[in-house]
Amino acid sequence: MKKIIITLIVILFSCLLLVMPFLIKVNIDCRSQYGTCPKEVTDKINLFNGKSLFTARNSVSKILKSDFLVSGFSLQFRIPNILQTEVLVKKPVIAFKDNGSDYMILVDTEGKVLSEASDSALPTITGITSLSGVGQKVSDKDIFALNLANGVYQMYQVRDFTVQDDSLLVELPGQIRVIFPLDGDSQILLGSLRLIYSKIQNEGNPEKYSQIDLRFKNPVLR
Repeated sequence: MKKIIITLIVILFSCLLLVMPFLIKVNIDCRSQYGTCPKEVTDKINLFNGKSLFTARNSVSKILKSDFLVSGFSLQFRIPNILQTEVLVKKPVIAFKDNGSDYMILVDTEGKVLSEASDSALPTITGITSLSGVGQKVSDKDIFALNLANGVYQMYQVRDFTVQDDSLLVELPGQIRVIFPLDGDSQILLGSLRLIYSKIQNEGNPEKYSQIDLRFKNPVLR
């Protein structure tokens, strides 16, 4: 008799576990590495507040998997009714600015447009003739410019860049203009810049040169 009772308890408990996801109505708590989740994300997943755990978990998972702002996520149920959602949000590294206006797009390291803006503290590339829309990817040439600009910013904290005549222009401290080609190997170009600029600075006469042109096999100093 005792074994029968224990068996029934186990069966009932198992059944309860199976039906709980359909009975519990959850509230979604979304967090990212920056604190709260972006509004673009919460507006989508908060539609499932008050839904069953089963429905909310499946729906939120599907939304986050397809959201271009999200690079990773995890879902965890917390008693009594919280669906804890941890989101890893993609971070923009460069702003591309429209010619003749304040319109900008903010782009991540892969070239994906994450959002639009009218102002930004990010390093900014101007002179782009056609800006991609949110969720789209910029051209290969723009990604090359992005990699160069991001590398220069990390080395010298310079924020202003211009694309002109298939070249990327930037002015370094000491009023030295650098001209990059928009093809080749970005790491080799950045390494060449670091070497040449460091040599100019160490010579103790930085006014001697005003331009570093990296468009040629042998960089040209003027």
